[in-house]
Formats: sequence, structure tokens, C-alpha cells
Amino acid sequence: MRNLIYLLFLIYLIYLESNNIPFENQTEKNNRKFTLREFGGAFGDWGTLIPFIIGYISIVGLNPAGIFFTLGITNIVLGIKFNLPLPVQPQKTIGTVAISKSWNPNMVISTGFGTGVIWFVLGFTKRLNKIVSKVPIIAVRGIQLGLALILGGTGIVLFTDNLLLGFISIVIILILIKNKPIPSAIILTLGGILVLLFTGTINISELKFGLPSFTSFTFQFPTWENFLLGMLYAGFAQLFLTLTNVMIATIVLIKELFPEKKNIDANTLAFNMGLMNLINPFFLGMPLCHGSGGLMAQYAFGARTGGSMILEGIMELFLGFFFSESLFLLFSAFPMAILGAMLMYTAFLLGKISFKDFNAKSFPIILISAIICYFLNIAIGFLIGLTLYFIFKKLIEES
Repeated sequence: MRNLIYLLFLIYLIYLESNNIPFENQTEKNNRKFTLREFGGAFGDWGTLIPFIIGYISIVGLNPAGIFFTLGITNIVLGIKFNLPLPVQPQKTIGTVAISKSWNPNMVISTGFGTGVIWFVLGFTKRLNKIVSKVPIIAVRGIQLGLALILGGTGIVLFTDNLLLGFISIVIILILIKNKPIPSAIILTLGGILVLLFTGTINISELKFGLPSFTSFTFQFPTWENFLLGMLYAGFAQLFLTLTNVMIATIVLIKELFPEKKNIDANTLAFNMGLMNLINPFFLGMPLCHGSGGLMAQYAFGARTGGSMILEGIMELFLGFFFSESLFLLFSAFPMAILGAMLMYTAFLLGKISFKDFNAKSFPIILISAIICYFLNIAIGFLIGLTLYFIFKKLIEES
């Protein structure tokens, strides 16, 4: 009963705010890559990125050296190649399930590798543009809302670890929610580190500046068992979510914000995601994808060129090379209540997207799919949502 009350309350909050999603429709040409404005834009997507990084390190056990190294290289290469703010983000379905179910590192990298194989093949064969046009948005909205509930549920559990610290974190998020130059995730991360230092959980003498140990970059190979299980539990559902959030939403956003960019389509983005997820898992990097949210976030913070991605990549490489052992120590002991507040806010933002273009007639399909995702399994929720969509569509046509 408590889960049901929480689920309905979160859906109600998301619905109340669903029409206030910020969006800026303005093309601005800027050939200067390395400006203060581009540097500010480099932090734009960290609000979403940081909670998943902390979760992957503190709960799943991935090493920050691998995470930041692969993130940095990927951002720099893509920034040079496309010269626009097209940052990579965690694959949210895989990340949500991995963190909420406490997956082991090999399960994560095997699932990421599985999506990489599929995206590489689709991008290489250039068949994806046709596939994208056939995926119903309603079925994917159910996954998005279901993910929000799963991530929010995990956040609630972590939040109760220290209610005072959790509520302070929520207040900080609410205060900074309209203050674009200051991402609340960065403030909360710094706050969590200060809590560790002031409470004596971590001694400042334990924090070291230096190159990571060789074991931080040890190769790890996907296994067939984890590959199959990971794809079944989260990988296939991630593919359909990415089809819309990346292949449709991102491309539309690029055309609106950067109409001069004519060479980016679904096949291009799929090929990128294929390569990054075929290579990164071997260095213990988290599964990555493009996303309209990351592009919009960096643009909103001032990014107009690939310079923001290059600057972000340099920062990530610096953290991975010189602070990885300290970051592992800090994030492994990071206050769970603060992480819970961050995950709850991330869940809220994810859920808002599912109410975009809200339609009262089709919403029951989204809601049923989300509830099944929450209580059973994301893949099952998606398949049921897809089935209900086609039944609904057939009834409309017959009437």
C-alpha cells in the first residue's frame, strides 16, 4: 500500500509540472570554442550525470578512473567531430535498474556492450531512419514514467537514511532549481564531501592527488550470462527508450537549435553510440548514449559549440587521472540521504518528459505500462504498453 501511495503521489507531482519544461528555440552562431560561456555550458548536463556516477561508484562498485577516463575521451572526440554541444549521458534504463538492483560491475558493462553491438550494426547498415518512424511514442512514455518511479523509489529508500540531511538537500534543490548558472547537483556533491570531512568519516589526509593505480584501468570482458540477463532486464527496454529520446527528440532539437548542421541523423548517432559502448566497457566505463536532455542542458547554460564538450572532457580526464582514488573513497562513503534527494529530483525530471504532449485518452496506457515497470519488470511493462497501444489503435480505426 505504501508503494502504491508513493507511486500515485509522484505521478501527481509530475503531472502538475509537466507543462513547465524549459525550452529555448533560438539559433546563435558562435565560432569561439573556448570562452567562459562555453565553460559554463560544460557543466550543464552534470546535474543528471553526477547522481548516476555516484550511484555507479557507491552502489555498483565501478571505479571512477574508468568512468571519468571513458567519459572524457568520448566527449573530446565528439566535440571535435561535430563542433556542437552533443554530450553523452548515462543510459538511464540500465543505470536505473543497475543502481536500484545493486548490479555488479560486469553485469553493467556486459549490458552496455550488448547495446553497443546493436547500435553499431544499425548505424553501420543505415537502416535506422526507417525503424525510428515505426516506434510509437506512447509505449516509450510508459518506460519513461516507469523509470521515474523506480529511480524515485530507490531515492526514497536512500533519503530515509538521514531525514535531516535529506530534507536540507531537497531545500537546496528547490532554491537552485531556477538558478541555471549553479547546478544543484554540483552544490550537493560538494556538500556531501564536506559532510564526510566534518563528521570525520573521511580524513582529509586520506585524499590524494596523483595518478591512479594500474588496477584502475584493468580490462574486464563481458560474459555471455551477464550479457543475456542484462539485455533481458534492461538492455532491450533501453533500446526503445533511446530510439525516441535520441533518435527522434535529439535530432529534432539539433535541427531547431543548429539548423546549419545537416549531417546528423539517426544512423550517425547510432554509429557513435555503438562505437562508444563497444570500447568503453573494457575500461569499466558506464553505458553511454546521446540524449536531448544533455544537449538542451548545455545549450541552456551557454554552450554553442563543441568547445563545451572538449572542456568537459578535459575536466573529466583530469579527475580520472589525478583524483580517481580520492573520488572512489569519497563516493563510496557518500551520504546516502543526499544521493537519495538527487535521485528523487532526477526521477522527477524523467517523469516530466512522460507527460509531454499529454493526452487523456492515451494516458491510461502510459500509466498501466509504468505501474508494471515499477512492480514487475521494465521489459514486461514496455511489451504490455506496446500491446495496449496496438489494441487501442485498432479499436479507434474500427470505430
